[in-house]
Formats: sequence, structure tokens, C-alpha cells
Amino acid sequence: MKVSQGDEHFFELAIQTVLHNNKHRLHAPLNSGEDDLFLQDMSREIMQKAQTFKTITDAAIRELESDSGAAWWEDAR
Repeated sequence: MKVSQGDEHFFELAIQTVLHNNKHRLHAPLNSGEDDLFLQDMSREIMQKAQTFKTITDAAIRELESDSGAAWWEDAR
């Protein structure tokens, strides 16, 4: 994922989501090999979730900016 200015909120949401989804594993004792794999898995999941959130947001913006959504968008302002 190419990170641009303004993408911080995607990473914040992704980090919160991944930490919440793995809260049961955060308290479990692990050995160093498992720790490394766990951190790699979480890092990969954070990047995937951030990309997913960005893709969904970009699609919603395009939809709102399209001709059919433009009238609705103007009314919503």
C-alpha cells in the first residue's frame, strides 16, 4: 500500500481493529519464536486492513462524486 498524507486514519482504524481482534492473544505467554510470528501476522493484517479501509472509502467517495450521487452529496452538505 502506498502511504499518502491523510492515510493515517486508515492505519489508526486498522491497528485498533487488529489489536481488538487479537486481544486474547496479547495476554497469552509466548516464546520468542511465537512472538516473532505473531508480530509478523499482526503487521501483515494491519496493512491488509488499512488497504481494505482505504479501498472502501475511495469507492464510496467515487460513488458520491458520480453524477447519480452528486445531487445527494450536495443535499447532504
